Amino acid sequence: MKILFSKEYDDSSELLELSGLNDADIKITHLWPSLRSATRDIINIIGKDNYQKAVDLYEAGSNDEFLELVRYPLVLDAFRKFSPLTDIKFTENGRQFRADDHHKAPWEWQINKSDAEMEKAYYASVDELISFITESEEYDSSEYMLQFTGLYVPNLRVFQDFVHINNSHLLYYKLAPAMRYFEETEIINRVGNKFAEYKEQNNSRIKKLIQNACVHYAMSDGINKLSNQLFPEGLMKAERTGRKATNGYDVESTALHYDRIKDSALLSLEQEIRKTKTVYVPRRLLNFDDKDGFVST
Repeated sequence: MKILFSKEYDDSSELLELSGLNDADIKITHLWPSLRSATRDIINIIGKDNYQKAVDLYEAGSNDEFLELVRYPLVLDAFRKFSPLTDIKFTENGRQFRADDHHKAPWEWQINKSDAEMEKAYYASVDELISFITESEEYDSSEYMLQFTGLYVPNLRVFQDFVHINNSHLLYYKLAPAMRYFEETEIINRVGNKFAEYKEQNNSRIKKLIQNACVHYAMSDGINKLSNQLFPEGLMKAERTGRKATNGYDVESTALHYDRIKDSALLSLEQEIRKTKTVYVPRRLLNFDDKDGFVST
């Protein structure tokens, strides 16, 4: 696997030129394992073919926009993985916090805020890269991007008909497995052998209710399982009680909000499905003759 940076120079000036975040005297060899890990993550998202195009551009010395869009999230991801390892140094007297005469050690809340902002910036840069690929005729969507096209909620546009997630392709891709699970468990149990038929119906109330339930289930599941930095701030409730995220959001309350909407959509779906079922009431057989007391001749 080729890395879009060079060990030709011992320092990390190549990374500094892209991000402006780091001191150039940090040795590139120290960052190399984090760059390698970050590269694998990007390849999983954009695909090997697209990444190879970036490699070709890098080796040709190109300043192409696509190359920059691939390299920038690599730098952010590498530093957010590398930085926590350098906050503390290992000495013969045990672990000690790094500090010197020119730099003061940050408070814990400052480190947490910095980590959160760098994580958000990383996700935003990956989203920018995905958007570039999906809008370009030169680059093809990867298998990762196309694996959910068969769902009731097959893309970001449909998802945002129910919950707007700031046009985040990355968040949609991370929530889509939960929607697939929900379809295979809760939805198919309710619609039975009409599962495929309802999926083909455009703008039907039943299909809309299924999509609504899937989206809100995925939101609740994602808020409980994924990093809160993936979610736009307007979709999260401020922390009051219960288990809180490190950024001050109330995870339990927010997840419950989406669960309630999901449950309401499922109830409406069940009511709509009952309406579609024809109830057969057989005619009562008249089985009497002139000997019965209520028959006159």
